[in-house]
Amino acid sequence: MPGTHEERLPATAAARAAFLEDGGPSAAGVRTLVAASWLRSRSAGVDADRYRITYHEDVDLDSRLVRCARPVIERMAGEMVDVPVAIALSDARARIVHRLDCSTAVGRPLDRVDFLAGFSFAEGGVGTNGIGTVFEAGAPVSVVGAEHFTEALVRFACTGAPVVDPVTGRVEGVLDVSSLAEDWTPLMSTVVRRAAADIGRALLRDRGQARQALFEAFARADSRPRQAVMAVGDSLVVNRRAQQLFDPAEQFAVHQHALAVMARRDRATDTLVLESGRRVRVRATRVLVGDDVAGLVLLLDEEADRPMVPVPRGAGDRPRPTPRARADRAGTAPPVLPAWARAAAEVAAAVERREPVLVLGEPGSGRRTLVAELFTRAHPAGPVVAVDAGSAVLDLPGSPAGPAPVLLLLTSLDRLDAAGAARVRELVGDLDRRWLVAGTADPAGLAAGRPLESVLAVFEQAVTVPPLRYRVDDLPRLTARLLADLAPDRRVRLSAGAARLVARHGWPGNLPQLREALSDALRRRPVGEIGPEDLPAWCRTAGSRPLTPIETAERDAIVAALHEHAGNRVHAAAALGVARSSLYRKIRAYAITEV
Repeated sequence: MPGTHEERLPATAAARAAFLEDGGPSAAGVRTLVAASWLRSRSAGVDADRYRITYHEDVDLDSRLVRCARPVIERMAGEMVDVPVAIALSDARARIVHRLDCSTAVGRPLDRVDFLAGFSFAEGGVGTNGIGTVFEAGAPVSVVGAEHFTEALVRFACTGAPVVDPVTGRVEGVLDVSSLAEDWTPLMSTVVRRAAADIGRALLRDRGQARQALFEAFARADSRPRQAVMAVGDSLVVNRRAQQLFDPAEQFAVHQHALAVMARRDRATDTLVLESGRRVRVRATRVLVGDDVAGLVLLLDEEADRPMVPVPRGAGDRPRPTPRARADRAGTAPPVLPAWARAAAEVAAAVERREPVLVLGEPGSGRRTLVAELFTRAHPAGPVVAVDAGSAVLDLPGSPAGPAPVLLLLTSLDRLDAAGAARVRELVGDLDRRWLVAGTADPAGLAAGRPLESVLAVFEQAVTVPPLRYRVDDLPRLTARLLADLAPDRRVRLSAGAARLVARHGWPGNLPQLREALSDALRRRPVGEIGPEDLPAWCRTAGSRPLTPIETAERDAIVAALHEHAGNRVHAAAALGVARSSLYRKIRAYAITEV
């Protein structure tokens, strides 16, 4: 294969023509990176002769990425005055969010191929190019002339480099410099790589002093060979080793456990038993900037099958085997409980021992119901007194009558201010032994040194309740129970299709949102089998962006048309009176999944 760019051009054009004509399995005579991209483009169904591109209305043209990149791009443009190039920035989905032209000689031709804000240059849509192929290759890429898969882009050259957030390690977008093919020079690769790195540094500076301190602590820990590391701040950052060892649900469990453990001290070492039965040694350190908590850095090590744990105080100094190790010696391993069942068992044990317990979980995850039901089951005659800890006044109804224990359930502890925290401490300090104290809080309230931290001393242990999205196996029981509550003495059930839809949805609102969906379905189908068409339209979407009333009506109309025509998008577009391309764009914009 010829070595220089000028020598490669005719060979590449001939190889492209042969590849498109005979449909062979490979592209001889071109760079490996380009050949691989051509194969992916063909597999994705890209038509090399018919240029089709997708437009997205929901791109954020003033995102943090754009704000950090704009000064870098303007500096580049100042250094490249009258150079026939256009500088563009894409978001993490290969959609252009900013473009600045240094010359109309290339700007006008780029306009004609919709190289504009909002249009997606993902490789699966337009084939090999200097934005989408960067995401596929995971590295800087130059695509020159006939190296493009689609004929409409062959006249251009584009050089792109990934913009990486140094804190999360995620590719936030791609910086691209495009020109006409005859104006391209290899020097553009160096310019683009350096500018992309500058944007990454700007992203780091934008995070502020606290975030930078957390990143630096994470980077130091990550330098240890084969050490699994996680950082918990306003987001969760996981290094490659931790990703290899723990799946997302396990990472969530470690995250929640660390928040509870770290609420009481700056450093902690503890052992967490995951749902799979694996034991993880968690060494956690709070990162402080002055008096503010920037976040936590966690070092994770999987323990051996038969670890030893300290004996409780007063039982001597000799270590004893864990229950799992004892069961292994007997030849039978203990059952591994799902996350919800394990949380219920831990709360029930605390109720039995009358130990103050803090129950953590997302709003709507069932924290309050779980504590109240388990207390009533253990003490049928015992009253439950629920107090909103975030309210301005904290009053109890008076001393309990009779010998039965009373549950004081303090809700919304994560919304405490400093005065509220003082009231809670005073209230709990005045209680006698008949009162069992339980509290509920969102774990986010533990992460930033908030007033809740000063209340934690009243609790003896913390239990984390998993959100609904991690309880897929439990959904049939939950939906049956909610349907029984909503429609007592009626014969109602979910069809297999509706059950699949419920299982696929993310339920960011947890149990109240599921209850809302079932209530809506019961209004359409008061008795009998509830089908997918009876559930609200938002159950078929995976997006989290709030919709306007007009957008909601439009989404519902699309879902209804797709259902009426059994998912056939051509017929649905005709029924709605819109072009197929518009329908496809709306389906992506509203993240409509199943009909």
